[in-house]
Amino acid sequence: MHDLIRVILLGIIEGVTEFLPVSSTGHLLIAEHWLGARSDLFNVGIQAGAILAITLVYWRRIWALLTRWRDPANR
Repeated sequence: MHDLIRVILLGIIEGVTEFLPVSSTGHLLIAEHWLGARSDLFNVGIQAGAILAITLVYWRRIWALLTRWRDPANR
């Protein structure tokens, strides 16, 4: 149960700080130090979730940029 609380806390920290103009990774490292946990795999996984979320939200725009890059409206 203690690990579940730790993961939830780190997930909240990542979610809140991911889109701020400061390093969310830095916040995770500090929180991991305070919580006594360190996992590179967890850091990669939690940041992959943020990347996936952004990709899903902006998928149409990303696809337009990749397929119609010569169109001036996409520049």
